[in-house]
Amino acid sequence: MNWLYLANARIPSEKAHVYQILQMVDALVEAGQDVRVVYPRRANLPGMRHVDPRTFYGLRYPPRLCAAPTLDLVRFVTIDAPVLNHQPLPLLAHALQEASFAVSSALLARHAVASRPPAADLLYSRDWPVLLAAISAAPSRPAFWEAHDLPQRPTARRAIRRLLERIRGVVAITEGLRQELLTLGLPPDRILVAPDAVDLGRFAQLTGRDEARHRLGLPVDQQVVVYAGHLYRWKGAHTLALASRDLADGTSVYVVGGTAADLESFRRFVAGERLGRVHVVGHVSPAEVPHWLAAADALALPNSGSDAISARYTSPLKLFEYMAAERPTVASDLPSLREVLAHDQNAYLVPPDNPSALAAGLRAVLSDRALARRLAAKARQDVRGRTWDARARHVVEFVIDRASSSPNTRTQP
Repeated sequence: MNWLYLANARIPSEKAHVYQILQMVDALVEAGQDVRVVYPRRANLPGMRHVDPRTFYGLRYPPRLCAAPTLDLVRFVTIDAPVLNHQPLPLLAHALQEASFAVSSALLARHAVASRPPAADLLYSRDWPVLLAAISAAPSRPAFWEAHDLPQRPTARRAIRRLLERIRGVVAITEGLRQELLTLGLPPDRILVAPDAVDLGRFAQLTGRDEARHRLGLPVDQQVVVYAGHLYRWKGAHTLALASRDLADGTSVYVVGGTAADLESFRRFVAGERLGRVHVVGHVSPAEVPHWLAAADALALPNSGSDAISARYTSPLKLFEYMAAERPTVASDLPSLREVLAHDQNAYLVPPDNPSALAAGLRAVLSDRALARRLAAKARQDVRGRTWDARARHVVEFVIDRASSSPNTRTQP
């Protein structure tokens, strides 16, 4: 089948959702699908402008990318005139960019359907406003939404209900999302729960801990805790930084990842709190992440419980990479993470948003090597079937089954 994947994202990008999109596209192609990715033509960061996506993301197939026109006011407030990068201007710039890309996507979807032969058998997207616009322009094509979050604002919820009435199915990344979609009136047979996944090939030839540390220039005589991911507040890196105060002497925390703006803010936070054990590494390429995980004695997944996206909706890419790296994980005890993790089986779970509890969990796995080995081995065993190829096969089966169904469903008012 010919897929038109609508992705409102810079490609390539330092952000994890683009990695997720392109890994999934690569796996869909491996599953025999023809996928064209429509993304906005936007200014990119200097370090990303000349990056080859296939090489950067370790893809087996060159992705078919189509850059669509967009009103890139985000560039204006972030690159051209950063002095204006204060709310509400960035919020307005992002809203206008999304709206303009939705229009471009709708026009491209209409053209793809009208061409002979049609260039799109179905529409697929993570971005519900873009998908809703495309459905309006190409109503004859089945459409599928991959849900990673659910908006809370009443106006957005009303738009979501309109979307649910017109699409053939939803791929939800967690059971928490599925349950909320059911409360909105979506029938169970129109929902597939498909958590995120991992490329196990990236972890097949991991070096030992000391070799990884030599490669990265890290001390071999200290205990090392690694966090790999973005620095949004709900991700919990700030909680980990504060937890470093209660770790044993000779323990260092390395924070890998983050956008330029978030890194600047996080570094100010670390300096202001005088957290000398915290080392802020910054963004690294996807190919480098496994080496950082291999260098660790323990990995931290300190998601906050104060946001719905963290507590109920998220399926973190880092979670599956932590499991594949075969290092013990200390994670927040949240419903979203408990869909994959179980305390004292494949992870050590602690109360969220509690630096002291997080530090206690880290001390437990750092001081008990038998516990650390047992948790890490079980996690590696549990992640074996959670590959992008396996996820793509489930999604393809679901899409083919639902593509011929009627889009009409009743949702609650």
